Amino acid sequence: MTMTPTSIRERLEEVGDGVDPEEFVAALEYVRDDGRSGRHP
Repeated sequence: MTMTPTSIRERLEEVGDGVDPEEFVAALEYVRDDGRSGRHP
């Protein structure tokens, strides 16, 4: 199963562990995009 941003948000809402799904997904997208840009030393 592929974890899309939508499925990650839904899963986090189900768990309800005090994690903001929007912030979590935004962080994952940032890391993904940063890795794609090749800006690592």
